[in-house]
Amino acid sequence: MSKQIAHYNGLYGDDKAQVSHTYIYSQLIAPRNRTTNWGLKPHLHGNLYQLFFLEAGQATLDAVAEPMELVTPCVVLIPAGTVHGFTFSPQVKGRSLTVAEALLDTILQVSPSILIELNSLYVLSDFTEEESFAELLNLERHIHAEMHSQLPERQLALNGYFKLLFVKLFRLLKHQERKAAGSSNRNLHYFHEFQKSVARAAPFEKKISDYARELNITPVHLNRICQAVKGKSALEIVNANTIRRAHNHLVYTSSSISEIAYTLQFADSGYFTRFFRKHTGLSPVAYRAQAYRDETHAGKVAAETQREKQLPA
Repeated sequence: MSKQIAHYNGLYGDDKAQVSHTYIYSQLIAPRNRTTNWGLKPHLHGNLYQLFFLEAGQATLDAVAEPMELVTPCVVLIPAGTVHGFTFSPQVKGRSLTVAEALLDTILQVSPSILIELNSLYVLSDFTEEESFAELLNLERHIHAEMHSQLPERQLALNGYFKLLFVKLFRLLKHQERKAAGSSNRNLHYFHEFQKSVARAAPFEKKISDYARELNITPVHLNRICQAVKGKSALEIVNANTIRRAHNHLVYTSSSISEIAYTLQFADSGYFTRFFRKHTGLSPVAYRAQAYRDETHAGKVAAETQREKQLPA
């Protein structure tokens, strides 16, 4: 009835690939003409680091507590093992770059702090004159061209381009953090740090007071920030993240309700069921069944539409 969260060793959709430790792949994000929104369902790559350079159009990132509307231009950094998905508008324009995690470790071994800093999901959109989006995209195109060349010392050149690209991404991240920290309105900075911490933590691993302590603020202050930025309390945001994780397990895996409750660290399946019903209005079993019916109905509608197009006028 339900789908697994796809785990790819290669690119999206290729579940049989076994890539080498020197694997690199560069491609356009939308190589064909499209008239409707399209995307990549939530999935992960066990040994690949991905970068999405979104130049124009609309896109939604499905990898955090709530879907994030992306403002282009931006660069999305997705480390290996990070569940993520995208919805793209027909007008989206950009490129993606995929590289073996082992190769990055080798290239950046002289500066391991860069990879440590960039080993979380980030959306970079506040560019500078020195680290402009155009320059980052140009570096990606240089990598693409070098990959397909037959010039001598190609790997050395690729290593150099990757080092420069990641140094610039590292500097951009630090610039973004400094700007947020130095802003007269620190609420957004605190909220983003809270969101990242919630996304990284296991459900029920931390209390609201723990999140507040990480930010060196009080729980009352954290709640005020969440209300100001999102119109929700800190606990509501944490619970929404738990519901979203439960949704992924219910819709994309065949795990039993008891297994999902255990994975999400609920005391028992009964507590999980009550919690889920309180926040969605449905029991986990009913929610999974409804998701299956909706997907089946959508498939039938698509098939009927295709048949109608094939009928003579």
